[in-house]
Amino acid sequence: MNRPLLLSVLLVMTFLAAPLGAETQVFQPAIPDLPVKTQDGKSVRFYSDLVKGNTVAVNFIFTNCKTICPMLGGMFTNLQKQSGSGVKMISISIDPTVDTPRRLKDWSSKFHPGPSWVFITGRQADIDQILKALGVYTSRPQDHLPLTIIGSDVTNVWTRNYGFLSGSELSKVVTRVNDRAPRTMVGGAK
Repeated sequence: MNRPLLLSVLLVMTFLAAPLGAETQVFQPAIPDLPVKTQDGKSVRFYSDLVKGNTVAVNFIFTNCKTICPMLGGMFTNLQKQSGSGVKMISISIDPTVDTPRRLKDWSSKFHPGPSWVFITGRQADIDQILKALGVYTSRPQDHLPLTIIGSDVTNVWTRNYGFLSGSELSKVVTRVNDRAPRTMVGGAK
């Protein structure tokens, strides 16, 4: 077995063995307002058009991923099914040189995204800057972790959620972020 494949298998096995919602951390990102493209090819600004005034759930995917990315898409599908969550979901490609808007649209179709879920790509330098601001940058897409950022531009409460959370667990984090209650997050983190 080649080394990258073995590492991917070990990484997935490690995270599958971890409890859902294993850890949540509160942090304060400085969200950049850089140009990105949606899965429909529409040019938008990351902060002004997607984050500003919203509660957002952000995950990090790439279309060639065969390990954790489909599970992350499934998590957002489950969050989307939670009625009244009032969250804007953003899936950011961490491999923007490969993931064109068309590839994102094709990949996303298996998750049946609704109007509150957008998939974005862009120039590598801009995506890297967004990833660094959110504390999730990695130089190799296959090394990324299963992270979901949930935050509110209104309450200014932001969380990094490590692991695989159910739709209801994600919805609870959304509620707590909206209620400005960062001390009692899913997984017991403070």
